[in-house]
Amino acid sequence: MYWALILLLVSAVFANQAIIDEVNSKQNLWVAGPSKFDSWSEDEIRGMLNPMITKTEVQETLQAVSVPSAYDFYEQYATCNAGVMDQAKCGSCWAFGTATSTSTRYCKIHNTQMKLSPQDLVSCDIEGNMGCNGGQPRLACDYVELHGIVTNDCYPYTSGGGDSGSCKTKCTGTKDKTWKLYKDKFFSCSGYESESAIQKAIYEDGPVCGTMTVYQDFMSYKGGVYEHTTGEELGGHAITIVGWGEDNGTKYWRVQNSWGPSWGEEGFFRIVRGKNNCGIDSGATAGVPK
Repeated sequence: MYWALILLLVSAVFANQAIIDEVNSKQNLWVAGPSKFDSWSEDEIRGMLNPMITKTEVQETLQAVSVPSAYDFYEQYATCNAGVMDQAKCGSCWAFGTATSTSTRYCKIHNTQMKLSPQDLVSCDIEGNMGCNGGQPRLACDYVELHGIVTNDCYPYTSGGGDSGSCKTKCTGTKDKTWKLYKDKFFSCSGYESESAIQKAIYEDGPVCGTMTVYQDFMSYKGGVYEHTTGEELGGHAITIVGWGEDNGTKYWRVQNSWGPSWGEEGFFRIVRGKNNCGIDSGATAGVPK
């Protein structure tokens, strides 16, 4: 049994290296390299991703609005950057994307840094969502409208090992003992299914919870403007789109991930914009906090 596990790990390392070599030889937009996922099994990686990710059901009516050629929410609202979190071995990206986009939008309105609780959603939003087994950002947005969520200091993340946990109604953290629910305005959850609509939403109201398809090569992303190059599809993923720009003529989104600050560009990544690469230009969702 022990040697079988060793052989599986060695074969996975060689497979990852083959993908890294292929990526770096085929293109120069982005760089692949070793990552923390090299020691994860394929089942663990797929388990972290989201089988329930679907396109948003609501299309936003696009009104004419002028946006700059480059924009980074955190450059404009540095106080609102509460740091990159790590979902670990739990398919809770939908909760992180929703909590982060809601937190940053609240900060924009109230000029107060906020880190809302993904754990609250993972454990308590069970009306269609399935905790560590996946969920849909639109349903999570609806939950925030109806029920609200507390701060991360009140209800810290504990599902990194894959256990969704049971829903709490009192703070479990030590930094904040005040059970205060933060909600979105009623009927404010909207879907954005185009590059222009997503830009407009971020520029006017703040970051959105986006969705994308993850392929094998993405796990080895180290920096640059990602574009799917090689490897099979692994699953769906929810992230937080915080801005956009252009690098040597290549348009990109700047995106906050939930895989910890050691992955990618200090927990962020850039991905080709305007080509719907990995579905990133469609299926974003966000509400407007009260």
